[in-house]
Amino acid sequence: YIIEGTKEGLIADLDLKLEEAAPLDIINGPLMAGMSEVGRLFNNNELIVAEVLQSAEAMKAAVSHLEQFMERSADSTRGRIILATVKGDVHDIGKNLVDIIMSNNGYEVINLGIKVPPEVLIQAVREHRPDAIGLSGLLVKSAQQMVITAGDLKDAAIDLPVLVGGAALSNRFTRMKIAPAYGGTVVYANDAMSGLDILNRLMGPESRARLEAELLEADLGAAPPKPQVDFVETEQRSSQVSLDVPIPTAPDLDRHVLEVDDLDEVWSYINPQMLYGRHMGLRGRFNDLIAAGDRRAVELEEKIERVKEECRAGNMRVRAVWQFFEVEPEGNRLRLFAGRGQRDPVAAFAFPRQRKPDGLALSDLALPPRVDGRSGERIRDHIAMFVTTAGEGIRELAEEAKQNGEYLRSYALQALALETAEAAAEWLHSRLRAMWGFPDPDTLARQALFQARYRGKRYSFGYPACPDLESQAILFRLLRPEEVGVQLTEGFMMEPEASVSALVFHHPDATYFSTGAQELAEATAD
Repeated sequence: YIIEGTKEGLIADLDLKLEEAAPLDIINGPLMAGMSEVGRLFNNNELIVAEVLQSAEAMKAAVSHLEQFMERSADSTRGRIILATVKGDVHDIGKNLVDIIMSNNGYEVINLGIKVPPEVLIQAVREHRPDAIGLSGLLVKSAQQMVITAGDLKDAAIDLPVLVGGAALSNRFTRMKIAPAYGGTVVYANDAMSGLDILNRLMGPESRARLEAELLEADLGAAPPKPQVDFVETEQRSSQVSLDVPIPTAPDLDRHVLEVDDLDEVWSYINPQMLYGRHMGLRGRFNDLIAAGDRRAVELEEKIERVKEECRAGNMRVRAVWQFFEVEPEGNRLRLFAGRGQRDPVAAFAFPRQRKPDGLALSDLALPPRVDGRSGERIRDHIAMFVTTAGEGIRELAEEAKQNGEYLRSYALQALALETAEAAAEWLHSRLRAMWGFPDPDTLARQALFQARYRGKRYSFGYPACPDLESQAILFRLLRPEEVGVQLTEGFMMEPEASVSALVFHHPDATYFSTGAQELAEATAD
């Protein structure tokens, strides 16, 4: 039942098993053995995330049934761990997956949620006395916050093992930055199942000693820090971006708010590799697998379709706000104007520039003002800014499903919301290109769209071209996305998590790049 991830017939067979074994022995025996086999199969690429969640559902159902026959003093837990998304970070889909996996492998999980400041974490450690701590975070700023949190834990004389994970983290950053700040055992986990494996090793004295010896050996054998890179600051515009480009006309400079009526139209812009591959764990090209009638892909698509039906019934709202602005580049700065020919800017963004010869900054993608040869009118370039969201109420729905033991539905709701917000951004960006006067050709395939093979690009704060999240406050002041249910946290991230903000540039030479600020951070992190 556990390995197959099915609950059909489970309760009846558990009742038969109870005639010959105690409930706790069943949990610690065949049920835990089943979950161990699930972990082995996943690590061997024989199971995907969605199937692991179904196994966890079966485990939850089995334990819930057996608990009614157990003595109150009976303890089936293998250990206790506190999980938290670090201060300033609103992303919790990965942490919640870790919660599900660990809690259904015999561990008691205290999930502190998102945006957890160090002092709250320290208080929880003292209250719950866990065996380990798990920290997660998505963006570069969250990785830096983990270093701060590790230092605060050390100052509080906490020496529990700490597991860390998240998209912006690497084992190298963990070893070079987080571990020295903590002084105790810090281990990087690249996914939920590796986190479980690490926690299992930490619970046994011998396996923990071996793990700590491996970490020490890795630290001693690590490459020495790179010498400080001597970067030269410049505001010189890059020659990589042509000035010989006509300035397209924006349709208006009004602020626009919309709610999408047809979810399926937006869903047609979902990148299936992100939804089914990255989130649900399906290996291979989704469209090819569906075309070939692959059983796993077909079943997964059917499960996602059931979640979509819930959303069509009113469980998901897709909303957006956008506006075009006149702009003038000024070195590394970009000044924004809300009215045509307006003299005074309403705001200005300061962008970092690549610290290399002829390096790029986002301000280079805006064309300088020019004078119309016929009318003598001074013409400015434009950018668009937008926020899309599909997350209102999703976290609560997902948590309710999780509490009911519907782990796959809970996770799929969150994954679908995240990818719907991304799809809404892709959908809106396509509309903006059309409004700007250069619609996508009818021949542009969806795959080409996902690869951004169209004119112009969009850039989001917190990512390599504009890593400064604090600039998000300017976008929020101008667009006021609170009207569509999106709030800015004190860490300058958006709530709900399933939200996307972006600056849209039309320039044909626009490309994705990493800035000097990012390179400097990486150099100093090494």
